Amino acid sequence: MKKWIIGISILLLVFVGYVIASFYIGMNYKKTEEEKAVAIALNKGGLVSVSDYYLYHGQETYSVVVGKDDEGTEYVIWIPKDLKKASVKKMKYKDGVSESEIVAIVNEKYNPKQIVSVKIGIKNSSPIWEVTYKDSEDNLVFADFDFKK
Repeated sequence: MKKWIIGISILLLVFVGYVIASFYIGMNYKKTEEEKAVAIALNKGGLVSVSDYYLYHGQETYSVVVGKDDEGTEYVIWIPKDLKKASVKKMKYKDGVSESEIVAIVNEKYNPKQIVSVKIGIKNSSPIWEVTYKDSEDNLVFADFDFKK
């Protein structure tokens, strides 16, 4: 009986260790991607400060950095995970629809039960807002909206 309890305890400890390690690796990956993207935005994108970061997983993975240049102009910079496949894109934030405008559109058009996330991404080479929300039946819905005005 003792061997059985010891065996179960060891399996339980291994499982808990696996879960903790998986979580740590996943969080570390996101942090590493964010650090790389912010460095590119500051060094090559002309930003001097960063206000927002989004990790977008669509057809391609993009890190999206929002920040200001030395003149105070706010920009959005899309940085592809694979810089060999796609180039970095940069756009003035004011030339796009704001997050609050997108939230208002979603609330008016779809009347969601809850908005889960709002993030900037790229789909078919076009900047988008991706809004994730729960509808009245608790279904998780992804809706894309053009970022450009």
